[in-house]
Amino acid sequence: MPSPFPGMDPYLEGSLWAGTHGSLVYTIRAALTHSLPAGYFAEMDQYVWLQTADGEITRLGQPDFLIGTGAGIRDAGGPGGLAVAEPTSRTALASPRKKKGNRYVRIVDQNDNRVVTVIELLSPSNKDQGEDRENYIAKRKDYLVTGTNLVEIDLLRSGDRIPLGKPTPPPADYYILVSRAEEFPKADVWGFSVRDRIPVVPVPLKQGDRAVPLSLRECLDRAYDDAGYGMRINYSRPPVPALRAADAEWAAGLHNPSVDK
Repeated sequence: MPSPFPGMDPYLEGSLWAGTHGSLVYTIRAALTHSLPAGYFAEMDQYVWLQTADGEITRLGQPDFLIGTGAGIRDAGGPGGLAVAEPTSRTALASPRKKKGNRYVRIVDQNDNRVVTVIELLSPSNKDQGEDRENYIAKRKDYLVTGTNLVEIDLLRSGDRIPLGKPTPPPADYYILVSRAEEFPKADVWGFSVRDRIPVVPVPLKQGDRAVPLSLRECLDRAYDDAGYGMRINYSRPPVPALRAADAEWAAGLHNPSVDK
């Protein structure tokens, strides 16, 4: 049973968002796997970085590359049998914190194993002021300056918007940004409200190859059904964050036919 809302379901934006995010990333990957042309494949990944005690950030990419265990202290004699001086003291260094960002989808060119497009689904930590937002914006800049296509999906009404360039797009509940490498710094933005259907957006590939349409609504329907949200959500209560008064009155009619729309 699909969500009663025609587009984004605002009841998924609160406590259910963590599960929705994971499921939606998975269904986006699956949808692209079935629609990408030969020579491309889609996979899920997770961005990882280290932060030292003084706040310095080192971005490391995939978590598979973070294999590091202490090997112990070896007895290292100097060349020619020279005696090694004893240390005057012993100290403990502050360990960097390993942090993991949200999972995302990347499209890879199979011929040269190069990432051509990244699809990011924003979470609240990306939109709240703090280090997670700063790290995401830094990662976003990495995509753009390295000639990687970016599809950025914001299905959250709360928080501070990630900068969408100038001129600033008209106000909307949700946004999708598509930045094509060959058109950078120009980018296309789709803004839509809680009452609108989620637009089908083109996912760019290498220059010269046709973009692949992505129906986020179909992906959301699958994530919604797989999680059984239709049986779990109490639509008689207001969502978090609450809707505007006019939208709340409209939404009441979606799941309660006796309420005038």
